[in-house]
Amino acid sequence: MKKRNRLPPFVFITKEMLRSDAFKKLTNASRIAYLLLRAQTCKSEQATVKFPYSQAREYMKTNTFSCAIRQLMELGFIEKEQQGGLYRRTNIYSLIENWKLYKRR
Repeated sequence: MKKRNRLPPFVFITKEMLRSDAFKKLTNASRIAYLLLRAQTCKSEQATVKFPYSQAREYMKTNTFSCAIRQLMELGFIEKEQQGGLYRRTNIYSLIENWKLYKRR
């Protein structure tokens, strides 16, 4: 049998993003939250992900995750497409690149 040189699943972050002012401003919790959202994508061009708060509980408290999501939205990493929670639906987020427009103040 021929072995394939396939990489295991991973989360791709560009160097441009790592060096950006917006990424530097993120808290560590926000960085983890972004990686969790990004890990839900199957293809690099996938722009929306479903992610309930219950999945984040393995990594951080719900309040911390909520603050992280808020910061990711403020700095232009994500947008909330669908509100979950009280509406008994799953949160849906769009991964956006408005972080490129952020300038350190």
